[in-house]
Amino acid sequence: MSKHLAVRHAENIRELGGYETTDGRKVAHRKLIRSANINHLDAQDKQYLSEYGIKKVVDFRSLEERTAQPDQEIPEASNIFLPIFPLKETETASASPKKMMQRMQDGENALQQMVEVYKHFVTDQHIRGQYRKFFDLVLDNHKADESLLFHCTAGKDRTGFAAILLLHCLGVDSETIVEDYLATNRYLKKVVQEMYKKAELAGISAEALHGIEDMMSAKEVYLETSFEQIKEHYGTVGQFVHEGIGISTHEIKDLQKIYLL
Repeated sequence: MSKHLAVRHAENIRELGGYETTDGRKVAHRKLIRSANINHLDAQDKQYLSEYGIKKVVDFRSLEERTAQPDQEIPEASNIFLPIFPLKETETASASPKKMMQRMQDGENALQQMVEVYKHFVTDQHIRGQYRKFFDLVLDNHKADESLLFHCTAGKDRTGFAAILLLHCLGVDSETIVEDYLATNRYLKKVVQEMYKKAELAGISAEALHGIEDMMSAKEVYLETSFEQIKEHYGTVGQFVHEGIGISTHEIKDLQKIYLL
């Protein structure tokens, strides 16, 4: 199980460290941190994360999300804006909760929107290129006692897919990778319950409430959508990493040298 960090004002913030690989090694702690928004961090949170070793923050959100809820700066950490989806999202899916809510109000089904997001993770050339840039940053995170934090709004989809790719490259088994993805439901439970209460008080319809659940949950059907696309276009996750993202065998070995004990 991943380690949840003692941060009071950020949700779903946790380590990839501690997971065992299929060859008996372990992912190092204090190296790779996944998270939801970090726009509400207070001074204590920022000091904690600084002392934890965070030197790079990678923000996967859209420009609109980043502008509306700017990251709190962590002392001595650089902040890299790396929007996973194209800046103009009109022609593609969007994982922005605000955009998804707007589309729900226009009659688009939330579950189908999420399925489209997970298709695009595999089929969209721009998105694959952004994940390639993310791997460049991860490969550059080779100094001892320095951590990289990557996040989106809920830390669920854009961040979750990045974690899936990382853990696969590090040799963690598929069952554990899925467990890490689904752990978001435990860490976002309070947030989702609060969204439900606000929606019910506002008189939102039952259909819309189901839409919130579809939008804010990590579901195996979403992962299965990506895996089906990978199988169709690349054959295996390994081939997708090599051909779709552009990670070489040598780079995977470098990743394992940096992040495995």
